Amino acid sequence: MSKRKQVGSGSEGSTDRSTRFYILLAVVLVIVIAVIAYLLVTLGIPALRGDDQPTAQPAATATPVPTFTPAATREPTNTPLPSPTPTPAAPVMAEPESPIYVFESAGARPSVEWTGFFGQVTDASAAPVEGVLVAVWYRDGQLAAPLSETDETGYYEVRLADAPLAGIWTIQLLTEDLQPASVLLTFETNEDTEQGIQQIQVLWTEAP
Repeated sequence: MSKRKQVGSGSEGSTDRSTRFYILLAVVLVIVIAVIAYLLVTLGIPALRGDDQPTAQPAATATPVPTFTPAATREPTNTPLPSPTPTPAAPVMAEPESPIYVFESAGARPSVEWTGFFGQVTDASAAPVEGVLVAVWYRDGQLAAPLSETDETGYYEVRLADAPLAGIWTIQLLTEDLQPASVLLTFETNEDTEQGIQQIQVLWTEAP
């Protein structure tokens, strides 16, 4: 009789321990489930996996653009236009009323190098006159070459062509303002380089 009682009490103790274990296990499971549910609700699935939570990036600060301040508008001023430089009148082939220079002498020679006029202008005392303009005209009154000017020795040279040239030419001296300063003298050249005329020398002197 005593053995059965001992066996029975041992079975009851073992059952009580098993019951407490399952109850404890159930409590732990409830706690774990509650924690998991809380994490799902508040942090989401990445928190359960241990992923790093995204950190908030600071908002980019906009760089202020400098404000353009327009310059004060100046009142327009009336700038006077430069006065146009008067264009000197073209010289005209004409006889002067009172010649400043008179014809002194003339000569001629053949040349294969150039055709034209050369010579000298002197004053009443035979001193050279510098800066006197020399014009050579065609028969129709047009300039046959650019105006020449006497140098410090009174010498001038007007080249009509760099070769023998036949033609009829009129030579004249001019003042600084392109007015006639001497009478008109007419000469003729040809292409005969042996006995003909290509270069003509004309000497002038100041009128008395």
